[in-house]
Amino acid sequence: MPNPTPTSFGYRDATGVRHQVLVRQTPEGAWQVLDITVIETLTGIGEGRDAAEALARDYADQHDHPAPTGQRAAEHRAGA
Repeated sequence: MPNPTPTSFGYRDATGVRHQVLVRQTPEGAWQVLDITVIETLTGIGEGRDAAEALARDYADQHDHPAPTGQRAAEHRAGA
């Protein structure tokens, strides 16, 4: 099932950082609400998708925290 254009909302947090909140449907038909903020913008000059994906992996690794006992965090992260 193709994912239609996500519906977008936004807000500014207490520190002034702008967040974009998206609503999208997964291929399995579930609905996701995502809170998105820009981490980094690469110019595209000498930095392509591989560099962006490496940056995203590093950022996720640095900000990953174990879920409290009984939570299924890995399942939630896999769906994002």
